[in-house]
Amino acid sequence: MTSLIPPFPEGRIQQLGYVVEDLDESVEKFSAMFGIKRFFVWENLAAEVTEKTYRGRSADFQFSCAFGYSGDMMIELIRHDSGESIFKEWLDSRGPGLHHVCFLLSGLEQFEETVAGMAAHGHSVAMSGRSGDARFSYADTVGDFGVFTELAYGPPEFLASFDRIKSGDF
Repeated sequence: MTSLIPPFPEGRIQQLGYVVEDLDESVEKFSAMFGIKRFFVWENLAAEVTEKTYRGRSADFQFSCAFGYSGDMMIELIRHDSGESIFKEWLDSRGPGLHHVCFLLSGLEQFEETVAGMAAHGHSVAMSGRSGDARFSYADTVGDFGVFTELAYGPPEFLASFDRIKSGDF
């Protein structure tokens, strides 16, 4: 069988991302339903994001997120705030729900190679951006897997923030 995506060097899903309409209400629901003790809410997260793209062109989207952990799995709740984005696209066509799985890659070169490999396998970049040295790219895998596949890279100081969120130290 031919692989639909290139093999991931680490092959570990780090995050499940859900698009929601109301961030505060969703934090309450996810906390109660899944026992997530605490969410870190980041309003206007994309304000600091540069090199934003949506469907192959420059974009100016805005979104807010809440991050929490269920065991070792990060749960991201995403509220679209403005502009063109895959979050708005999802809400308009499917409504709130599971939107993506995220693979955290350990190096910038590995990130770039995996993004290129996904595109070579027919999964184009649907949306991307940069925050300092951190990068994110959503491969359009919806047709094959029902959700987007986010590829992410962050330097050690960026990843330390995930550890603080997981421990509740924020």
